Amino acid sequence: MRKIVLSMVMSLDGFVAGEDGDSSWHVMDEEMHDFMDDSLDSVDTLLYGRVAYEMMLQHWPSAEFDKKSTEKNRSFARKMNKMKKVVFSRTLEKAEWNARLVKGDVAFEVEKLKNQPGKNIALLAGASIAQTFIQHDLIDEYRLILNPVLIGKGQLLFNDVNQKLELIESRTFQCGNVLLVYK
Repeated sequence: MRKIVLSMVMSLDGFVAGEDGDSSWHVMDEEMHDFMDDSLDSVDTLLYGRVAYEMMLQHWPSAEFDKKSTEKNRSFARKMNKMKKVVFSRTLEKAEWNARLVKGDVAFEVEKLKNQPGKNIALLAGASIAQTFIQHDLIDEYRLILNPVLIGKGQLLFNDVNQKLELIESRTFQCGNVLLVYK
């Protein structure tokens, strides 16, 4: 059975996005970029909520062809653009970018996905859909990338959650980010 892997960047004070979805505080360098690129090799399907999907849709489809972009960024964009995507939204009317739209029961759809053949499935969602997955106990692995910043306010990932997780891996990056992998 495939695993659902939540992959999120988080500030030290627990926020996954700043006010109004701001992500300008993310700490990224070449080592982090290589890690993110390698991480895509272990999955074949990407899951999004509406907000994250719309944000990604604005950037990645054209990044593959952006001559101002680095070859590494274009290579990452090619991977992103080819992957199957599932968007969970009650308000979107259609999905593009190799994506299908799910308006119904999240838990039912996720169980169907997990039972299909293939690689693992990455939840690259925003806080809201990630919280839905957490509430329904749909996440098999948490890959949290802690950034060495405090942003003070924004969107929390964990809200009213009481769950014990087991640390299975950790890694420190030169930029100060720390990967914590839990199951």
